[in-house]
Amino acid sequence: MGGNRWVGACDEPAKIGKPTLIITGTDDNSYMPYANSLILAEKIPGAWLLQVKDDGHAIMAQYPDEINKILQTFLSTASQ
Repeated sequence: MGGNRWVGACDEPAKIGKPTLIITGTDDNSYMPYANSLILAEKIPGAWLLQVKDDGHAIMAQYPDEINKILQTFLSTASQ
């Protein structure tokens, strides 16, 4: 999906008023094309985007400690 084709319901992310963290792997093309994460991050005000190079869909299972650290940082910043 190209960024210019996201219209209608796909404009809804711009209305998200809560802190948002988007995590994806750059090789995640089977379930959720990682390029969509760029579009979401652009549309959600203040969103954080983490793309893990050369990783697929199971990032949280493969890197639980690293993801936990990122989540802790995000949550400590977002809860202000």
